[in-house]
Amino acid sequence: MPLYYITEDVTREGMMSCKQAPERAKGVVGFAANFDVTVLEFHYCMAHFDFIMKVEAPDDESVCAFAMAVRKSGNVTARVTRAFTPGEWGGMVARLPE
Repeated sequence: MPLYYITEDVTREGMMSCKQAPERAKGVVGFAANFDVTVLEFHYCMAHFDFIMKVEAPDDESVCAFAMAVRKSGNVTARVTRAFTPGEWGGMVARLPE
């Protein structure tokens, strides 16, 4: 199943209610399942973003719908990155012309 990383940043609205954020985060796994998305990992970060999720989804449309629904809350912005395994990447490289 395709693998994706979703990075999120807290918005001003999200910061105003950040005390409730840990409780809201508990529901993300169940919420993702509504979109046929499986959350494999979910971490809080000290980086260029505030949160990162590693998820699986059957297709790009499912994970994008999930990310849009998360954004709709107004508490975070979200960006989706499709990730490829070394084998998948090797297959793409093999298709390159000489």
